[in-house]
Amino acid sequence: MRDLLVDVGNRRDDDDALFRLALALARQHRAHVTGMQVITLDPLVLSLPEALTVLDEEERAALERRDWWLALCRKHRVNGEWCVDRGFYQSVMVRRAVFADLVLAGLDGLGNLASGGASLLGRSILADSVPVLLVPERSDISGPPEKILIAWNGSIESARAIRASHPLLAKAAEVIVLDGEMGRKSAAPPSLPLREWLKRRSIHARWLPGAGARASGRHIQSLAEEHGIDLIVMGAWGHLRMSEWLLGGITRHMLKHSRIPLLLAH
Repeated sequence: MRDLLVDVGNRRDDDDALFRLALALARQHRAHVTGMQVITLDPLVLSLPEALTVLDEEERAALERRDWWLALCRKHRVNGEWCVDRGFYQSVMVRRAVFADLVLAGLDGLGNLASGGASLLGRSILADSVPVLLVPERSDISGPPEKILIAWNGSIESARAIRASHPLLAKAAEVIVLDGEMGRKSAAPPSLPLREWLKRRSIHARWLPGAGARASGRHIQSLAEEHGIDLIVMGAWGHLRMSEWLLGGITRHMLKHSRIPLLLAH
């Protein structure tokens, strides 16, 4: 993991949970960390008579934050850069994330993602397969995740999230797999070989039975808090939406209620 992209937005607190985790990961993996602020083009702003003036002023203020971000990177002993981009948020995120191994952003405000009131970042998650690590503002995480929970349901989305989290899994002190495939019907598609994948990478995991058809975001959240988990790895919505895991019920709950960072892939 060599390149991290952080969606800074208008955040300014040096001790923000998002920054603590992003810079800790950059230091642990000797990664380059790019802080980004998007000057968003949206219908509300573009409808203003002084739209271009407003956007110019916002971009100028964002560019002036460069020294602050670089000083924060130096304080945490990591290499970084500052990026300001103007455009439609989803297009900017997808374009800027092309060379990133992981995009980090704040989780708060994404709770309505599955109900139609999708946030800008949320639409980017759905639009592309770039893995995203979402950090709740109220998270108390202060360093790289030591305990990681994989919410495994056998889906391609879950597998993508796990693959993206490999550098984090490899350095974790403990990995727990909540196996939502236990008790699956024999007519279901063949299971993806997660056990073998982890074994080949010398990642030793403790497997716990999932709740099967009764699986819920509340169950995952409760188990994660019980085990002192620092990071939850899970897939986001699937294209076919064939089960509760893929319909968005669990994803929606976790985005709205999780106090633990989430690594998602679509």
